[in-house]
Amino acid sequence: MNMKMNNIKIIAVVAVILSLTGCSNDGRMGADVDAGSITVDASIGPMTKVAYNGNSTEFSVGDQIAVYGWTGSADAVPSKLAVNGVCNTLGTDGTWTPATQMLWKNSSDAHYFVGVYPAKDITDFTADAYTLDPSPEAYTTSDLLIAANLSGVKAAGGPVKLKFDHAMAKLNVNIRFGNEFAVTPTISSVKVIARKNATVNYLTKSVTAMGEADSIGIPAAATVATGYAYSYSGLQIPQDGVTTIIVTIADKEFVYNSTTDIQLQSGQYTTLGFIIGKDRLELSSVSVSDWTTATNLAGGVAALNIVHEYVDMGLSVKWATCNIGAINPTDYGDYFAWGETETKNKYDWSTYKYCDGSENSLTKYFITDKKDRLDLEDDVAHIMWGGSWRMPTYYEWYELLNYCTWVWKTPKDGYAHPGYLVTSDNGNSIFLPASGLRSGGLCENVDTHGKYWSGALAVRPENAWTLIFSMSSKALYEFDCRFYGLPIRPVCL
Repeated sequence: MNMKMNNIKIIAVVAVILSLTGCSNDGRMGADVDAGSITVDASIGPMTKVAYNGNSTEFSVGDQIAVYGWTGSADAVPSKLAVNGVCNTLGTDGTWTPATQMLWKNSSDAHYFVGVYPAKDITDFTADAYTLDPSPEAYTTSDLLIAANLSGVKAAGGPVKLKFDHAMAKLNVNIRFGNEFAVTPTISSVKVIARKNATVNYLTKSVTAMGEADSIGIPAAATVATGYAYSYSGLQIPQDGVTTIIVTIADKEFVYNSTTDIQLQSGQYTTLGFIIGKDRLELSSVSVSDWTTATNLAGGVAALNIVHEYVDMGLSVKWATCNIGAINPTDYGDYFAWGETETKNKYDWSTYKYCDGSENSLTKYFITDKKDRLDLEDDVAHIMWGGSWRMPTYYEWYELLNYCTWVWKTPKDGYAHPGYLVTSDNGNSIFLPASGLRSGGLCENVDTHGKYWSGALAVRPENAWTLIFSMSSKALYEFDCRFYGLPIRPVCL
């Protein structure tokens, strides 16, 4: 489901008016005398900077900008500057006060200016080293605003305008959860795989990403976006080639791999909206916005890359630790009709994929096609988990039943839901929760019965072989009606 993103508009362009006034000792300006001092005007305009909560805020008292000025050429900064990174601090009266007096070199030459926020020492105006620090305590100081007036200003030319622009990009991630979750899960971290080193050209206001991509944590935002459970927002170096977002829940990684670059551009923020199901990560919306205007891009379905855990029970196959869609071994997971690869709201013959409305109108896995085993294209374990994962065969369930010890467990034993702890001769074990089934739109037999599909068709083609258990019994049955929604416990080689 696509969610319409909030139209967040953040003012990106910041105007600082430097009033450049000069006078000789007798109050006149001349080419052969001292041109006088440079002061910073109180007229600030709608100046904004990034804040820890992911939004922007006006500059506040105590903020500092560094001002650089030189003569000669707009595209070649000399080793000796007329104004060398003088720190100007915003006072309570709205004026910027320089730490030391800023002076014109003379009154006849054109002067060129660069301003930087936060105030910093620039060692190379065309390739200055920059490293992103994504930690919350350094979040605001990683912002970078650059102003460059390279038109050439003379002392008598009046006020000089420095137009500040955001050099960094910003990435917002909003997350909500599917209705499979009874309780909102706790997110451990949200990360992006991107480069965090760059060089900065202050003359062109451009940033070039450098080095290898790394895992960069995105801080939690102070305000959660409407319609989502969590919001994260972090500055990023502008760059191409970013495709991966990692959301960690209960030590399990949900990895979104985009087929196209996630746009990270100077002066823009990109917002990704995700819906996380118990075994899937769905991209609900994407927007890339200028900090002055907004443009929407189409969303899509995220590719999921999860490393699924298994247990070697010493049998012919290895068994997954969780049902499909489950975060923990004791979770029920998702429910699927036999041979279907997606969940749905209603489970009966009218919604079953392989019939025309009744058990008498089967269209696949029937007498005519002589198929008694699910094709991999219809095996939800293989489709969702990939690799050698698939649904168990009749014989693999039989092995588990007859060559392992089954002990019924309940919440009194420390388990979230009732079910069987199945332990093999080698001491390894898995837990099968009594997750019941879905019929129509309802869940039935939850916490009293466990019912798990195999990939094998039963003698009667409208049925499939199924593991069914309760506290007092367990066996393989030719279970009625392939349309029922049952959980899936995958196996792999």
